[in-house]
Amino acid sequence: MDEKEILAQNLTRYRKNAGISQLELAKKLCYSNKNISKWENGETMPNAFILQKIANIYGVTIEDLLSQNNTIKPLQEVPKKNYRKTIFRLTMLFLANAIMYTFGTFLIYVLKMVNVSNFNLWLIYLYLSPLSFLSITIYLRVLYKYVDIISLSLFIWMLCLMFYLTFKDIPNFAYIFALGGAFQIIIICIVILVNLNILKLKIKSKYSKKDKT
Repeated sequence: MDEKEILAQNLTRYRKNAGISQLELAKKLCYSNKNISKWENGETMPNAFILQKIANIYGVTIEDLLSQNNTIKPLQEVPKKNYRKTIFRLTMLFLANAIMYTFGTFLIYVLKMVNVSNFNLWLIYLYLSPLSFLSITIYLRVLYKYVDIISLSLFIWMLCLMFYLTFKDIPNFAYIFALGGAFQIIIICIVILVNLNILKLKIKSKYSKKDKT
């Protein structure tokens, strides 16, 4: 039995043991139930990030999902998601962003009162945008590790746009976007390395299981 078949069987067993349907699991993973069906039928395999999230849902490790002769933990040992904590974090995220932009609005009002005319006051909202994306990145990093690359990328490009619109009169300052591109490549490389590291752990676990048998 190859790795894909073993994973397919374990995904089905763990899901049934957890008492959830394919549709419920699909909603937790933000995927369609057709993907879940393909994984459990051995047609395709989830990537390393999704595999880690599935393992977290069932309260096991990736090695457990890839092991042929493993004992499934009882249902009561599967940790339940703390929705109160999620709501609290979302509320804090919303409040942090609301406070930032409220402060920005107040600052614009004050600067207009003192007749500051040589500066585009609405750029203040743009200056706050990187902080907003950074807060979202931190939130996603805590709860949804596999999607934080999107928010972090937005943070970098918004930062580049902010500096460009502020200092665009400086000759050749548009090259700042090349710097943003370099940071984007670094982020992609980091994600690939993390993915490869998880894959390496899976392969190592697979062969260590074979050596024991």
